[in-house]
Amino acid sequence: MAGPNTQNHGPIISVQNTTNSTPLTGAVLEAASQTFKFGTPVQINAAGFMKNWDGATTTNGIAGIAESFGQNLALAGAGFPTAAFAPVSGPIAIQTYGFVPNEASAVNIALGTPVAEGRTLFVEAVDQNYFLGVFDNSAGLVAADYTPTQADFAPGTNTFGLTIDTNGFWYVDFNKTGASAVVQLLQVYPQDGFIVNARVIFKFLAAASQINA
Repeated sequence: MAGPNTQNHGPIISVQNTTNSTPLTGAVLEAASQTFKFGTPVQINAAGFMKNWDGATTTNGIAGIAESFGQNLALAGAGFPTAAFAPVSGPIAIQTYGFVPNEASAVNIALGTPVAEGRTLFVEAVDQNYFLGVFDNSAGLVAADYTPTQADFAPGTNTFGLTIDTNGFWYVDFNKTGASAVVQLLQVYPQDGFIVNARVIFKFLAAASQINA
């Protein structure tokens, strides 16, 4: 049956900034009931709160890649100070957080438990920030469908969309081009080369970014 080659693509991560400095990041109050994983494309909704990307808004639809996980807040921004110099309030701390790669039933338990302060931390979808993700194909049938080639990085043929897998991870989707494209491929990850499901380095298209808008 046609589909991606794997269902565990891992999180998209930030790998480089063109100024060779700290990647440009931001923090926006999180919408209620968000349970996305870190490494998820996120967007700012109409009310100004951060949520997981809907996967469909390709024009000014992506704020960046989450560096924190969805906190499943009861109310948008719960826990963030509501007045100048006010203390962090609301949920305060959580007992388990995030996910454990390749161990679906495992959880992270921190000493002292981390604070849930109502914001999503993210690496901005701007031209200076480069990201690393897995190459795959939501309509693939044979190995060649899941394997990037040098031609996929050539100007004019190097823009693709993103798709979420059944485990909540997003990947660069060879099957999504044209109006569905949100990223531009820059190079294959050197440690992988042109192998099946190679990792690729990419940046977001300016037209897809909410931050560049």
